[in-house]
Amino acid sequence: MIRKFFKACFFACLFVLTAGVALLAVYALSGKSQRVGIENVVLDGVDLVRESPTTPASVVGTLDKVADTFPVVVDDAVAAPSPDPVDSSPYGDPVGPWLHLVNPGYEVGYDEVEHVPRWAAYKVMPNKGVHAARPSGFRSDTRTYSKVRSEVYTHSGYDRGHMAPNYAMAVCHGEAAQYASFLMTNITPQLHGLNAGLWKDIELRIAQRYTERYGEVWVVNGPIFSRTLDARYIGPADTRVRVPDAFWMVLMTRTPEGRIRSVAFLIPHREIWRDLDLSRYLVSVDEIERLSGLDLFPLLSNEIQGALEASPAPRAW
Repeated sequence: MIRKFFKACFFACLFVLTAGVALLAVYALSGKSQRVGIENVVLDGVDLVRESPTTPASVVGTLDKVADTFPVVVDDAVAAPSPDPVDSSPYGDPVGPWLHLVNPGYEVGYDEVEHVPRWAAYKVMPNKGVHAARPSGFRSDTRTYSKVRSEVYTHSGYDRGHMAPNYAMAVCHGEAAQYASFLMTNITPQLHGLNAGLWKDIELRIAQRYTERYGEVWVVNGPIFSRTLDARYIGPADTRVRVPDAFWMVLMTRTPEGRIRSVAFLIPHREIWRDLDLSRYLVSVDEIERLSGLDLFPLLSNEIQGALEASPAPRAW
């Protein structure tokens, strides 16, 4: 019985090894598009493990490093000038007719008509996860004309959704930035299942796993308002707040060689508690600009913007 067991194990291992060698041979002889397809199939298998909530953090970290050896994940970087090391927007603030507010740790472009931030920009970096207690409440921003109050959201059916997240501000920029993230100019109406679900998952993924893998990560995000759907609002007429139809997030990192790359997500405003396949939300930066009306990374040349923004990332990082 034992001999049969080891014999079965031997042949199983031999089969796996032979299949692996055959796959490598096919990969080596394939063109670029075929290689991308093979890499995606392999990474789909890796993701079944690394994105599972039951997988230990140490295993996830190891599999992240494995994923980052695949060209489909890391080979879309383009040459660019060095970014401003201290600016939340490394290649210029998003261009749009909004009130520009600078805070500890992040910046926003605030819309005084719809009473939401149209964009928020911040940088995260490797951190120890240490932070102060969460502030007790949200505050009106005296720099704005409308001075929207937190009570506008009470019993509205929507959470007070941070654009520059409390956690990332706290662990990367300290208590002052965490406190500033509770200004109402950093808040949009967000369904609880998204705010505490997928959106939070992505924020934590950036502040924890992406900083571990890539070092500094620049983030800019904001709401999308549809031109075809009826506008939805919460609050009284004098300070009514528009409810987004979707949310976007664009990330940028630099490789050790100084090249830059980006990934852009477009998330529908629905109750999405969990989704292990972030690649389904990938779009191009150009698409985000078209939907949001913003010009991202305006200090980059047209040539670099074209290379960085024209196509969606092949796969979520």
